[in-house]
Amino acid sequence: MQAGNLENIERLGEEAWAGVAAVDRGEEDLSLGRLALLAGGDAAALLLFAAIGRANHGESLDPASVLSVAWPFLAGWFGSAALLGGFGKEAQGGRTGPAAITAAKCWAGGLTVGIALRSLSRGYFPDKGFVIVTFAVTAVFLIGWRTALASITPEVDVNPSAASQAKRRRDKKGNPLEFLQLLTSLTKRW
Repeated sequence: MQAGNLENIERLGEEAWAGVAAVDRGEEDLSLGRLALLAGGDAAALLLFAAIGRANHGESLDPASVLSVAWPFLAGWFGSAALLGGFGKEAQGGRTGPAAITAAKCWAGGLTVGIALRSLSRGYFPDKGFVIVTFAVTAVFLIGWRTALASITPEVDVNPSAASQAKRRRDKKGNPLEFLQLLTSLTKRW
């Protein structure tokens, strides 16, 4: 077999499998450092919200008490962000518009789930004032900090060229979360 034919077979082979899973396509070039920064900042914003709320009501600020207030919102936010692309390229990139829109989608879903979890765990729905303040303050904290981060960080290439995608595929190194990413990608396509 000639070398040219072998090269064509390899190229066709990559194209044939290109749509099977995001892991193989080289679409996701997520920085683990940026992911950790986003997750840490999100957690800090929600813990700050809980601490300010407790302080305004003259309640204890010990870590267990703050966490007892914050956990439903943390669970709602991180669940929503995982499902709605809150840690994807749009959230990581240096473009403020897409980062703010992504954060807003995750905030709307996550805070709704957070209020529901809080209601279930406490046995009652909070009053309207609490819900309004919660949505307003967390919007400023979460969307604001994500937008500020995007404005000071370099842009992630969200539409890489075919050549750069091919190079990334060849140079790809595995990571511990790759299997979960593969399952998520396959589930979305199913």
